[in-house]
Amino acid sequence: MMHSHIRLYLLMLVWHKVGMSERPLPANHELATKVQKAIVKIVLGMILVAVAPAIVMISVIVNNGKPLEIGKQVPEFSLPDQDNHRVSVSDFKGHWCLLYFYNEARAEGLIQARRFRDHYEGFRALDLQLIGISYDSVPSHHEFAAKVGISHPLLSDPEGDVIEDYSAHTSMTHMTKNMSYLVDEKGIIKKVYLDLSPDEQVRVVSSDVRRFKHL
Repeated sequence: MMHSHIRLYLLMLVWHKVGMSERPLPANHELATKVQKAIVKIVLGMILVAVAPAIVMISVIVNNGKPLEIGKQVPEFSLPDQDNHRVSVSDFKGHWCLLYFYNEARAEGLIQARRFRDHYEGFRALDLQLIGISYDSVPSHHEFAAKVGISHPLLSDPEGDVIEDYSAHTSMTHMTKNMSYLVDEKGIIKKVYLDLSPDEQVRVVSSDVRRFKHL
């Protein structure tokens, strides 16, 4: 159906050009030229509207990779935190860690940050370290952490290399998936969380850590 619409638009465009060439030019040639250009823009716009959904779908398929496998070692990285100190995932060896990806600009990111702040001591009691990663800059992280009252590392990955390594990227520019990895003291992925609400994530992660550690 979409291809037939495009063919129809192209035929209309060709017919219009031929018709214009066979007719005598009106007295106001400049006005006629403007009208013709406007019609061409309208037709091209209609074609773009017709094919845009297919382009978006292809982009989503290409960019939405599967999460890293449970039981695998997490990829190493080194990124600056909100105080511009380099942080590596290996720094947390010997401790359980929740590595989460978020978006400062979205309401869910702010709510998630507040929930993690409110339950931070509970996570610490389970020997669970938190590491947040987003595309945002170091100054942006610093301001965000100060505003919300966050003390755990917020890492800046503006180029998105680590975000892509962890399959947390999306087809939208500088937006991550709502994704977290629960990592044990040896750096092994124990569980992957996708599209949980902030309250669900706090509850489920705490329960899973207790279960894995037999607490």
